[in-house]
Amino acid sequence: MNFQPGEQPIKQETVPFVPVKDLQADFTDNQWYCHLARQTVYFSAYSLEDFTREHAIELARNITTLAPQLLSSYKRDEPGAPLCDKVLEEIISVEKVTDLSPYPNKWSMVGQDIFERADLPLFRIKVAALNEGKDPQGNAAMILVLSTHSLFEGDDAVKLSRSQPVTRAPVTARPSPVSRFKKLSYRMLAGVLAPIQLLAAHTLAPRVADVGFRSIVFERAKIRRVAAELEIRQQSLMFALATFALNDGGRGFSKKSISTIYADLSRNEDFQTNDEYFSFRMIDLKLKVEDDFETYAKGVEAALQVAEAGDKAATQLLLNAMFAAHRWLNERFSFLYTPQLFRFSAGYDMTLSMVPPQRMGGGMTMGLVEPVFTGTYHPGFNMCVFAPGRKFVTFNFGLRAKHLDKVDDIIRLFARFE
Repeated sequence: MNFQPGEQPIKQETVPFVPVKDLQADFTDNQWYCHLARQTVYFSAYSLEDFTREHAIELARNITTLAPQLLSSYKRDEPGAPLCDKVLEEIISVEKVTDLSPYPNKWSMVGQDIFERADLPLFRIKVAALNEGKDPQGNAAMILVLSTHSLFEGDDAVKLSRSQPVTRAPVTARPSPVSRFKKLSYRMLAGVLAPIQLLAAHTLAPRVADVGFRSIVFERAKIRRVAAELEIRQQSLMFALATFALNDGGRGFSKKSISTIYADLSRNEDFQTNDEYFSFRMIDLKLKVEDDFETYAKGVEAALQVAEAGDKAATQLLLNAMFAAHRWLNERFSFLYTPQLFRFSAGYDMTLSMVPPQRMGGGMTMGLVEPVFTGTYHPGFNMCVFAPGRKFVTFNFGLRAKHLDKVDDIIRLFARFE
């Protein structure tokens, strides 16, 4: 990117060398699962300036400086050596287009090549740049940064968009608030459930992956106003809009209740209840189906309040125990861990996540503007990541094919309240 007068480019630092074979050995159980499932995360935004290959290379280099963990699988001849342009050119692609409106939906967020090329860093950058001029909104290009989820999460994207480092510091040892008995009980439960999940996955999970992607945009001020009129939080309104429309009166998921799991950003002092690498924790959220949207939205608000007042660590503790059990089983019965296992949704209709507000600034994102699109892909789950900015909120979906056409119903549903 171009820097403002007087602003210094991001300083290059030496990145510790980690051999490829040691990558998964250093992973926490949660990271290991994300890696084996080939789960990805992404960030996409418009650029007011023409975005050339040189700009993309500079962006890639700055990303590896602020987030050096993305180089942990990249084996260089000389440990700690800076990335050369030849390597960076292999992880970027720039295409000239006549219209930016199909993006980012035109891009696939699967990122298969990220996992197939162990000789390259675990992220990719794609650029769609207009052949000439700008569109009516003043945009000249759009960028996409796609990464493995095992080394990156939504909160990291927020920090990078503000040109802040996202390196992981060692976790400080401290007494755990979770009793040994409780931890043992989760491990025992996971020991029973993991083999059952394997059997269910190989019996019930789809034989073919059919997840597609769709993002939509709303004005933040309108979301705020409608939420106030309904006397609920903006988060509740957004969760309600997405799940109500996709459920399609019971034809999408259920006529009685929608089983969701949502990501909550935990605090540092709560790290013992979550994986040591990630800052999020997953919480169960059951949403009762209603015919009337206003009634349903207020029910979502009530369900969120109950979930937040309860044991917010329980679901994540069980998930961590399940990841550990599967890791143990995989070491002994790796032939059971086929791609079909990760297409199993374990009874959840959707996963929902709200990332912190996007506030772009600094040399990393200079020239990039809202709306910002950020989300995640998992081969077995219908997912929606809500990304609020100053002016816009984006809903970013990874959905099985049968649900994709219903995304437009969210726009029509919201239009009734504008």
